[in-house]
Amino acid sequence: MTSSFYPPYHVGGACIHVKLLAEELARRGHEVHVLFSMDAYNMKGKTARAEAESERIFTHPIKTGLSLSPYAAYVLGSSRPVIRNFRSLMQEVKPQIVHHHNVSLLGYDILAKRGNYLNLYTAHDYWLICPQSTLLRARSKVCETASCTFCGLPNGRPPQLWRKLASFASAVESLDVIISPSEYARARIAKKFEARSTTIPNFAPNPPHSIPPSGMSDFFLFVGRLEHYKGILGLIRGYGQIEKQLASKLVIVGQGPLAEPMHDSIRKYDTRHRIVYLEGIDRSVLYGLLRDARALIVPSIWPENCPLVALEALSVGTPVLGTNLGGLPEIIMKIDKQLVFGSLTELEDILLQFDAIRYTRRDLRGIYEKYYAPAVYMQEYEKLVSSATSGSSQRMT
Repeated sequence: MTSSFYPPYHVGGACIHVKLLAEELARRGHEVHVLFSMDAYNMKGKTARAEAESERIFTHPIKTGLSLSPYAAYVLGSSRPVIRNFRSLMQEVKPQIVHHHNVSLLGYDILAKRGNYLNLYTAHDYWLICPQSTLLRARSKVCETASCTFCGLPNGRPPQLWRKLASFASAVESLDVIISPSEYARARIAKKFEARSTTIPNFAPNPPHSIPPSGMSDFFLFVGRLEHYKGILGLIRGYGQIEKQLASKLVIVGQGPLAEPMHDSIRKYDTRHRIVYLEGIDRSVLYGLLRDARALIVPSIWPENCPLVALEALSVGTPVLGTNLGGLPEIIMKIDKQLVFGSLTELEDILLQFDAIRYTRRDLRGIYEKYYAPAVYMQEYEKLVSSATSGSSQRMT
């Protein structure tokens, strides 16, 4: 597997899927090697405690003297240290399957097939067709054209001129299958690239058998990066409009650059006693909050693909409210189409009228077990691998 980041050296959610998938494959007896960029992690200025490698899972971090490989990958689309490490690993391991994930800081060149292996790519976001990976134009409107060369300039990012190169299109077309966690993302990417594609929703691990109580009651929950595209400021604004009519609190869990603006917004709406902010918590505490919440709110303004936290909420029997964008409706409509909102006004109405009683934990757990449990994903994944390996010409759409 290839991924820009890999836990514990990570900054987002997509790489958690890579780890979960690696662990599921290892449990089934496969040997898994993960190539990731320590340079990219160092570029973010983060620190993390190393974890012991699991049996059958071997990690291969890319490290260079000045940690310049992610800059080259972003600007040029290719990095010599990355390709050198990749080729060396191919010669050493001789894998049957290479599965690429988020390679934005490894470079598109790594997608080009370099041997006799099944070449897969999971589109966790819109990087293949969008320099920003979010499909957002002017930070707020979903782009309907994608691949605007100069879209990143307002955000201080140089243009990726390599997106116009024939070698980029050739690398993508050399993929045997593009896997998308949502049908929305698959369809958007298929408009530009003709590579074989299929939709396999992400999965969430089975929740712990014993979940300690959160110690909180009667609250709605937000979990995610405190970033503009996650819609956190809009959520606080909407909650502030109705907090005097709403008995439930709002609990926010996350970290990110909008932490201070978020606090300013909370003070502006004078909701300091109604909003609880938890900056960093461990997984056991998170599962307690997910289970005890009236509902999880996903107010993203970018078209989310298949967010892990929504699946985790379902795994403990908690309903999900979310915007009518991207792959979110594909998840939420399995619960109730009335939980999808298109504006803050619609969200406010849902919160004021919300009745969690009609969504039983057993029913919501049933949705998780039918669509988003590890066994469901692995069944579809193994079916795909078997079909692609046998050279099936059937287009999986």
